[in-house]
Amino acid sequence: MADTRDQYADLARLYLPIAIAVFGVIALAVVAFLARYRSGRPGAPSTKHEHNALEIGYVVVLAAIAAGLVVATFHSESKEDALAAKPAVRVDVTAAKWRWSFAYPSLGVPSRPALVVPAGRTVRFSGRSLDVIHDFWVPDVRFQRQVFPDHVERWDLVFPHPGSYQGLCAWFCGLGHQDMRFEVRALAPAAFEAWVERSRR
Repeated sequence: MADTRDQYADLARLYLPIAIAVFGVIALAVVAFLARYRSGRPGAPSTKHEHNALEIGYVVVLAAIAAGLVVATFHSESKEDALAAKPAVRVDVTAAKWRWSFAYPSLGVPSRPALVVPAGRTVRFSGRSLDVIHDFWVPDVRFQRQVFPDHVERWDLVFPHPGSYQGLCAWFCGLGHQDMRFEVRALAPAAFEAWVERSRR
């Protein structure tokens, strides 16, 4: 996945106007029906009238809108779940009460509590838990993925710019859950290579 933040921003730009329009239409319809069919109002039409065609029509329209949003969401998720043929770096993520550790077996860098990655490059993660379900969440890139004790989850992620990103567990995992935080340091590619050389020693 090249840029999860843009994917979720695109979905938000699709969902928000549709949600506002549907809410507005339903609110106006409720107000109109309350005004027209209010019981006790002189001359009010009988409340026993049924409008089957109208009811079927709005059910069909709402179902079509929901189906369209589901298709758009699955399309974005399939892009997010796709794995690159040649990621720049591979990182093993291990979650345990109440800590994270990150290892770089292909680079010869031992496990450490901070995640260091090259900015703008695809990073392949293999994540697992040693005890209960944990959730690898980096809010700044709008990405999270659960890791489990019984199998390995794999995902790709790109940190678009050099800088520091906050990471944490987004799944309540016990009394020390609030301590399951980690730092992501995204370095320019040359700086990342230098970091790898230093960390091998």
